[in-house]
Formats: sequence, structure tokens, C-alpha cells
Amino acid sequence: MDYDFVEQYRKPKRCGNPIRDLNPMSKANLMLVLGLSPFIVQNYIFGFGMVGVFIILSVLAGCFKSFFSMYWKVLLLFGVFLFLVKSAFSPGEHVLFQIWGICVTTESIQSGLQIVSLVLAFSGAFILFVKTTPMEDFTYALEKKGVSHMVSFVILSSFQTITDLGQSAQVIMESQKARGIETEGNVFQRAKAYIPVMGPLILNAISSTEEKSIAMDARAFSAPVEHTFLSELPEVGTGEKILVAVFDIAFIGLIIGRIALWVL
Repeated sequence: MDYDFVEQYRKPKRCGNPIRDLNPMSKANLMLVLGLSPFIVQNYIFGFGMVGVFIILSVLAGCFKSFFSMYWKVLLLFGVFLFLVKSAFSPGEHVLFQIWGICVTTESIQSGLQIVSLVLAFSGAFILFVKTTPMEDFTYALEKKGVSHMVSFVILSSFQTITDLGQSAQVIMESQKARGIETEGNVFQRAKAYIPVMGPLILNAISSTEEKSIAMDARAFSAPVEHTFLSELPEVGTGEKILVAVFDIAFIGLIIGRIALWVL
């Protein structure tokens, strides 16, 4: 018997990185506070500063490559688009230039930067949480907090379905490529190649649903007994509790300060 293999399940699950080893609920709390704080501060310099914080945290967590490979797509798809729309159509008094009847003003530029900083800050928090937290650990932590195992399974299954669909799409695209169908090129060629993929992808997803249902029944998922788990999460230490409390108090202070500015 491989005793090392058995031994790893007798100890709390750790990977040796202080950020990744935080309790999933603590990470969710911290990422929610950091991701929402730019909405309270309402300053795009603070928002872009928070983007830098997430990039630094991804480096410290050892997941910069996977984090940034997804993050730059959010920047390109949503950040640039929102900035152009807000810059072109937001009202303002100080006109910088006009093109085709569209007035770009100092106020519209600031409005565009503001909304881009909010989108990037919140999406950065979400992506960093997903990249540093295995979803099975997060759903397990939710169950330990009293959440129904049905709800935790729906969350876990949702994230797993995204991964499965991505892998299935890649397999179908490779098979299409082997048949001589063009699947690479510019954006329009790639979009055209994805259309014939949708049919097999949806049928495959429907058939896999029945397989998952049978597997769940075989493992007595709906049995009215207390569920057991293969591995345990580490206990939340005092330092981690203090860290979360400090960030929560600072976030509440930001909210109080914002309300005070509105009232005064």
C-alpha cells in the first residue's frame, strides 16, 4: 500500500502557499471587500490601483500566468468597449475633440476610466478567487457553514460544467480541424468555425447530464444521512481571522465615509 498517498488524506489540505492556503470563506470575504471597495470610493485611480493589487496577489499566489491569460480578455472585450462607448456618448462641457459629430470631453474620458476601473477591479477579484480556490474546497466550506449539499452541488456543478464545455469544444474543434475545416484565423473566421460546433456541444452536454445523475444516485447523494468528505480543510487561525476582520472594518469605514460625504 502507498502510505504516502493515504497519509495526504489524513492531514488538512494545504499547498504551501499562504494565499492559496487561506480558508475559502476568508478568501471570498477578502476578494468581495477588495472588489467592491472601488464602487464605494468612486475614484478611478483607486480602482486601477486595486487592479495592480490583484496582479501582485496573483504573482504571490503563483498563478499569474493563468490569471492574466483570462484577465486581459476581460480588459480587451469589456474594458476597451466600455471606455470607447462612455468616452463617446457621456455628456461633458470641456470638449477635447470632435469626430463624425461625436464630442469627446474631459468629463466623458473620466467617466470611461471610472467604469473601466470598476469592471476590472471586480472581475479581477472574481478571477483571482477562482484561480486560487478549488471549487470543491469552496463548496465544502459552504457546507460546513450550514449550506445545503444540494446548493453546494449546484455551485460546484456550474463551475465544472464551464470547464467540461470548454474541453469538449476544444476536442470538437480539433476533430473539425483534422477534417480540413478552417478553425483558425481572424475573429470572423473563428466565430464562423464555432457555429457548427454548437450542435454537438449541446448534445454532448445533455447526454453527460444523465451520466452525472446516475453517478450521483450510485453514490447515495440524496440519502438522508450525514455526508462524509475525503479531505479536510485547515482550521482558520487567529491571524487569518484578524486579517479578515481588519479588511471588513476598513470596508465598513469606507461605506460610512461615503455616506457622510453624501449627507454633508
